[in-house]
Amino acid sequence: MSAFLKSRTIWAASAATAAILCGAAPAYAQDASTADDNAQAPIIVTASKRGNETVQNTPSSIGVLTADQLESKNVVNFDDITRNVAGLNVINEGPGLNTIMIRGLVGAGESTVGLYYDNLPTSGSGESAALTSGRQTDLVVWDAARVEVLRGPQSTLYGSSALAGVVRIISNEADPADFAGRMDLSAATIKEGSPSWSVKGMLNLPVGDKAAVRLVGYQVHTGGFVDDVQHGIKNFNQADQTGFRLNTKVELGPDTTLTSQLYVQRLESAGAGFSQPWASSIGGVAYPAVGELQSKLPTKGQFNDTTVLGGLTLEHDFGPAVVTLTQAYQHRKNDAIKDNSGMGDFFRFLQSIDAFPDTATPTDLAFIQHQKLELWNTEARVATKFDGPFNLVAGVMYQTRDTEIENILQDVDRVSGDVIPASATNPIWFQRSARFKLDQFAAFGEATVKFSDRFSVLGGIRYFTAKRRDVLTPIVPFLRLGTAGTPDTLTSKENKAIFKFEADYKPTDNVMLYASASQGYRVGGTVLKVVPELPDAYGPDYTWNFEAGAKTQWFNNHLTANIALYHINWYDTQISGEFYNGAFEGILNCEGLCARSQGIEVDISARPVRGLDIGFSGTLFKAKWLKDQPAMNGSPLAGTQFTDTPRHTFSAYANYHWNLGGDFDMALAANVQNSGRIAYSDYRPQYNLHTPGAYTLVDVSATLSKGDTWSTKLFVDNLFDKRALFNLTADSVTPYSALYATPRTIGVEFSVKY
Repeated sequence: MSAFLKSRTIWAASAATAAILCGAAPAYAQDASTADDNAQAPIIVTASKRGNETVQNTPSSIGVLTADQLESKNVVNFDDITRNVAGLNVINEGPGLNTIMIRGLVGAGESTVGLYYDNLPTSGSGESAALTSGRQTDLVVWDAARVEVLRGPQSTLYGSSALAGVVRIISNEADPADFAGRMDLSAATIKEGSPSWSVKGMLNLPVGDKAAVRLVGYQVHTGGFVDDVQHGIKNFNQADQTGFRLNTKVELGPDTTLTSQLYVQRLESAGAGFSQPWASSIGGVAYPAVGELQSKLPTKGQFNDTTVLGGLTLEHDFGPAVVTLTQAYQHRKNDAIKDNSGMGDFFRFLQSIDAFPDTATPTDLAFIQHQKLELWNTEARVATKFDGPFNLVAGVMYQTRDTEIENILQDVDRVSGDVIPASATNPIWFQRSARFKLDQFAAFGEATVKFSDRFSVLGGIRYFTAKRRDVLTPIVPFLRLGTAGTPDTLTSKENKAIFKFEADYKPTDNVMLYASASQGYRVGGTVLKVVPELPDAYGPDYTWNFEAGAKTQWFNNHLTANIALYHINWYDTQISGEFYNGAFEGILNCEGLCARSQGIEVDISARPVRGLDIGFSGTLFKAKWLKDQPAMNGSPLAGTQFTDTPRHTFSAYANYHWNLGGDFDMALAANVQNSGRIAYSDYRPQYNLHTPGAYTLVDVSATLSKGDTWSTKLFVDNLFDKRALFNLTADSVTPYSALYATPRTIGVEFSVKY
């Protein structure tokens, strides 16, 4: 183990050793049947695709947020989830603009984390089809059963996007046995900002005794807190999410079930709420500081996203095996406008040193992008339930993803902030359209052999093929240089087999020890060139994850303590090769063993006395380069920590509830989220002067409820009004721009159930 882990995990390793030794002692072994009524209920997950299993009996590192925790922690969007699960982080650029990472693994190319709503896979839609790790699907989280975060590669079961892990947001199913409804109303005020409010409703309607429909609808308005001083707009970074979810369930027979999900959401915002708190210089042109919560860019930003996500699942239980057929569909359409005025200053600088042709360059410029994405995913699998020692999960999957992107550079009216319509006297500076099609086929399986009630081993394999066909249609050449040219078509193919091995041992009923070695992978692709210097294609990359962990329960299940230590090697890593000092990017591969992530994850929950729930989720880790990276801007050397990764994160919560008399109950909750300092937001020193520091945020709430009929919650988010810096961007064409946590927010929520 590296010096990093040795110096920072001695406390956790010692605690885990003590837990294992004590847990193995007969005096502390407790059968589940002896647990008292106040013990913690087992948490059920479906991550292994073998049906329902408890977290404590699943031999891998899984972070779970239950329905009660999602509600008490005021989880609404994806970035709320990341602050409550160890090992899960996000590069936040505003609603619908998140990049997800697990264990610090993130970078150019396809997403390293699979994001699922129920059993429906989703795809990000980054600024190009080669950068789909960004702009992940961001649906309102409400009426959810739980969130499962599978840490470490899950590619044998989940495929290409699961190189670092998987996040599954599981909704409540339609219930044929219960008529139920709920309505939530909330309102909040943001210090130095505008109000937020939301309306959410749910209706579960049985249809006979074998079918049901569950309908959820919502409108969520998120207030802004950053002022656009250029155009006199206060609190410009507001967002609205309007949508619904329709779940159905039909019991076709005693052993056959058909379920469906349909998600529809419209997101409208003014783009990311970045401000300019520090002075910058682009091409020798000074960009003065504006303020911590102020922006002064020529272009008024915009991000509008429409998402449709749907699926059907047919499941039949044959007795010795369950067969599952799923069909999923995703459609996304988004339009974005953001300021790109610094590009003109930068290319004028290049012209001054004879590094770019002497041609006209823009002054105030907007980058406009239109995207449309369609994804179809078909899967068939079988999970056996044999009485003997051998069982398996096996299946096949076919996925096709079709992405259309149009990029435009166009002049902006600095006074109004609006894009100036193109005309003969004011032509577009650059325009291209592109279509990217990715087809993947895979066959997969995981087999388990149980040598005794205490010891079992697992082996898994996935074989995949991937074909990509990309077509670029140049319409206006970059900065109007040359002619448009003809469409360019690029193709690539690849195939590979990956593996997983795992063993687990239970010395007592309440202790599980496990060790695993598993691979993850991402597909490669092609690069459609803006400038000739960009490469033609890039290859796949893959990881080996070596992990050991312990899952323990104590005191009749009043205390749960889980720990995992991991070591990930990243091979042939896809990297962002940058050209013209960062003005353009292209995907390259670092050959061989290029990077590594090592760390420790701890999840603890306890119910020490009746009515009190407390918990802790924390991680210490370092993700770093093992090879020099001269192709990347800033040329990071071996040993350099990845950008945008803190060395530690943790969250803790306490929730105490008691009866006031009769049907009335009271609950007090507090949540603490802490993130360590980020070493690098950019590897170039001139753009790494103001990296995000460590921060701690505290949220509190008080809830009065009457049985299962109604409740009123008073909440305060960011209680101490910390100016936490979530994200920082700066490069050759972008001034220093900072994204801060929402200031102190005080609100009330009223909920009625029937």
